[in-house]
Amino acid sequence: MALRDLDYQIKALELFNEYLAELALQKHKADKIADANAGETDPDLIREVPNFPLKTWEALNKVGKLPHSRAAIPYSPRFDGMGRPVPNAVFKVPTGGGKTFLAASAMSGLFGRYLGRNTGFVLWIVPNEAIYTQTKRQLADRQHPYRQMLDVLSGNRTRLMEKDDRLDARDVEANLCVMLLMLQSSNRENKDSLKMFRDRGDVQGFFPSEGDQEAHALAKAATPNLDIYDLTESPTVWPMVKDSLGNALRLIRPVVVMDEGQKAVSDLAFATLYGFNPCFVLELSATPKDVAATGGRNPRPARPANVLVEVKGIDLDREGMIKMPLNLDPREGTDWRNTLAVALDRLNTLDAEARRFQGERGRYIRPIMLVQVERTGADQRDGGHIHAQDVKDWLRTAGLDEAVRTPHVVHQLAGNQLGNNERFKELQRHALGQPALVQLQGRPDHNNAAAGVVDALA
Repeated sequence: MALRDLDYQIKALELFNEYLAELALQKHKADKIADANAGETDPDLIREVPNFPLKTWEALNKVGKLPHSRAAIPYSPRFDGMGRPVPNAVFKVPTGGGKTFLAASAMSGLFGRYLGRNTGFVLWIVPNEAIYTQTKRQLADRQHPYRQMLDVLSGNRTRLMEKDDRLDARDVEANLCVMLLMLQSSNRENKDSLKMFRDRGDVQGFFPSEGDQEAHALAKAATPNLDIYDLTESPTVWPMVKDSLGNALRLIRPVVVMDEGQKAVSDLAFATLYGFNPCFVLELSATPKDVAATGGRNPRPARPANVLVEVKGIDLDREGMIKMPLNLDPREGTDWRNTLAVALDRLNTLDAEARRFQGERGRYIRPIMLVQVERTGADQRDGGHIHAQDVKDWLRTAGLDEAVRTPHVVHQLAGNQLGNNERFKELQRHALGQPALVQLQGRPDHNNAAAGVVDALA
């Protein structure tokens, strides 16, 4: 399977390689200062070690390499579980623009130009089962271009893994290990998720033997955020490090690829992700989220997305990647209910057209309305953002009962039905054209496109 070279993808990777070259330079400078500090006995001569990812970002911004739409947004520093700076870059690419291709291609430069090796560990995190299955199929197929890119990088020593597979330190040293993981499996939300942080018995070569208590103490001192057993009732004073996958990742310091990065912005997901002590985090997203600052008893600074690459819809259109006609109906104002009302009217118009078609051809094709909201989690209904439940409540007041309303809400469709390739192909064969998309915006400062109705009918 040959892939066509697309101009926007070439430019994106060229920019990423420029970023990596500058990153390597800034890290070298920071490492030199850190090494000098380590051998310095006079505290007055100790120099501050610069945040090299921040310095890299500032250098690129100074020469106008960052996306114009993000140039005024400062870099948001990221730190691992030990407080070390972690380089983070976001590829903002529209759906269908080849995010997985860009991620697989980026690994060559990341390992070769920045890390200086062709083996190691990539933790590839996806948001749902549908994308997990698709990505696994692509990376497992040695004939697929994405897998071939990784094989070229590793010299045909790519090993695709899942979280329950046996993990040996020798495999990481000798291969390019790529572990697929679903987002909910990587954070500590439930008992199933906690399996990553339990002693498994098949994670080998990373930790001292059980009886070497002094070695366990040294391991804990070297990597303070390792999980240890609770030995409160034990007479021993030595810590005992768990042989868990979570601990192994903290020692490996993986490269993290975060697909649909906007889904991992909660404090829990963010803390867990960077608690794996990654050496680099690459996020892929069509709609990156800028997390606002919070006050109160637990204040938190703003955490904007570090968008390095921004691909726009017009870039895809120039390459012939958009095949369907789009009719845009942008709406002024910030009341999302007005936009939703217009969309519902349009849905009803399409339904009338569908019934006319049924009378002529004897076949009814149901129009579909997709609604993109700002929040979906049960704990994210804060009144400041448009929540999926707010949309459901509004649709109920508009007269749609549960049986009719549920299939129309993207919150219900996105995880299972629309993620299923066969169902999506069925939508693409829709005799009335494509489904209508409603994008809602709560306030002008939200990082969304303008509120409006996208009518994708031919």
